[in-house]
Amino acid sequence: MTTAPSTNVPAVADVVAALRRAPAGSPRPAPDRLIELLLGLHDNNARQWDREDAARRGDADDHAVARAKRDIDALNATRHDFVEAIDGALAAVIDQSPSAPPTTESPGMVFDRLSVLVLRIASTEDAARGEAVEHERYAARLPVLHAQLASLQAALEALFDDVRAGRKRFVPYRGFKLYGGPGSHGGGTPRD
Repeated sequence: MTTAPSTNVPAVADVVAALRRAPAGSPRPAPDRLIELLLGLHDNNARQWDREDAARRGDADDHAVARAKRDIDALNATRHDFVEAIDGALAAVIDQSPSAPPTTESPGMVFDRLSVLVLRIASTEDAARGEAVEHERYAARLPVLHAQLASLQAALEALFDDVRAGRKRFVPYRGFKLYGGPGSHGGGTPRD
């Protein structure tokens, strides 16, 4: 089954541009639900990135590290919720061939990776503007990171092309994470 491109799914390049423009820590209203979810995921990832930095600070006491780790767990749970919601929104607007072979990753999972990569590039660009020695070390990473972003962006566009053409289908991600409590190998209570 071949499907026409959905006007409800923005081009991946447009999403990446929106993520790069989005200031960390301040999600803004979006023109549609999918972009709103993607910007929400990106903001959540930025906050998780900051809390992970706080947990790794050499001068952080045990209480500060514990608070940061609890925040990271909560943000990670929210991240999974966003990925599930993004996949659900995409599945609602893209017709898929039920007989097509499945992809190994859902689009929401790839958008999550894109978001983290955009954050890594922004952080590296900031670091590259630092002291002379640090500048060179971080500046040397930027071409590799930009190449990774271009590759991941092309792969996601190809995934959408394959799904629309009926060559592939995606299964919306469901995390079914376990947190705290008894019943799991590491302790955990089901959370959906």
